[in-house]
Amino acid sequence: MTGTLRAELITTDRLTLEPLGVHHAAEMAQVLAGTAIYRYIGGQAPTAEILAARYAAQTVGTSADRREVWLNWIIREQGRSIGFVQATVELEGPTSDVAWVVGEAFQGRGAATEAARAMVAWLRRRHPPVRITASIHPENLPSAAVARNLGLTPTGRLDADGEEQWEDSTPPTT
Repeated sequence: MTGTLRAELITTDRLTLEPLGVHHAAEMAQVLAGTAIYRYIGGQAPTAEILAARYAAQTVGTSADRREVWLNWIIREQGRSIGFVQATVELEGPTSDVAWVVGEAFQGRGAATEAARAMVAWLRRRHPPVRITASIHPENLPSAAVARNLGLTPTGRLDADGEEQWEDSTPPTT
């Protein structure tokens, strides 16, 4: 499965999800330059150099033990990068842990929901059955709304970073 599960171009009515490449680093450094988006996800705005190194590692595509596949997409709207979505897929299990980040200037217009929904639909077609999970800071209400729009529900369990685990309310059956 490792060789066959790779990010592919995904389109919606208004967005394009473009598979991540190192060449996206400079453009994404500008998208991720705000400070408010780090309130709940931690960290700080990365430089283009930091993103290039991160993207080089992510585009390897698998964990060292080859049990996970890393899928990453840049969200584009009218040709302009506005954020990213990603999935960590267990190859021997049914779980895909998903995440989304939209730059501050592009938030509040449904782009995160639209992009995440397209990614989840793609995952379910390419690696069924897929159980979707996400980790969301309990105070991150916009991200919680995206999760709810994906059909995820909070579990009440917090991870080591203090983020609540969300999962499919009705996971797909085999």
